[in-house]
Amino acid sequence: MAGVFISRGMTLGIPDFAISSEQDGEPTVNLTFHVHFDVCPTWCELALTHLASAKSMRIARVEAWAGNNEDEKSSCLEREFGASMQATMAAAIALDAFYSVIKTHVQLPTSLVDRWRTKRTSRYSQVTEVLRRGFHLKPQETKVLRQNVKEIYRFRDLAVHPSGELEAPLLHPELNVGVEWRFAYFRAARAEMLVNASITIIRELVNNGKPTEIAIIRYAQGLRDRLLHLA
Repeated sequence: MAGVFISRGMTLGIPDFAISSEQDGEPTVNLTFHVHFDVCPTWCELALTHLASAKSMRIARVEAWAGNNEDEKSSCLEREFGASMQATMAAAIALDAFYSVIKTHVQLPTSLVDRWRTKRTSRYSQVTEVLRRGFHLKPQETKVLRQNVKEIYRFRDLAVHPSGELEAPLLHPELNVGVEWRFAYFRAARAEMLVNASITIIRELVNNGKPTEIAIIRYAQGLRDRLLHLA
């Protein structure tokens, strides 16, 4: 390997470093290092990009449904659905990436980890608990966080684990007509709520949170700078 490119947002670690002397007296340096690129800001950007697309598709859908072209109506509805679902997924992954880094700096009791594994504790509950511990959240703050994280992960799960069953149509709140449930669930208005919720959680914690570990303080400082350019 000729070298390693270290980019903005990448963390460098040196797990092994040793200096030894050869028989001729010349020192030999053995250096091993690991790298980690934080994808949380990347997924935040992707969420906003897909959200912008979903909002654009919503405008096109409104125009199409004001006319009588059924093919155009269907096409615009599907495009808004697709962009909204991708925005929702990206928002959830951004939050998951943030949680994954914080988790490496939070000491969880073995009994708690075992209980999570045995009871198959929901992802949103684990995320909430790790962030609570990582940022010393108060009970009311934790309650609000849990509600928001639960909703974000609920829609992520709906996208990741789609049902193959035939189900009754749902009323589309903007079209006032029955549609397949996905078109009612994944639309620009809801995607905007979920994307904003996810990015707000991350921003609030890195800007105003009270990290419990030095490593989390350093991570929050670096992430804060990378989130500045987001709309």
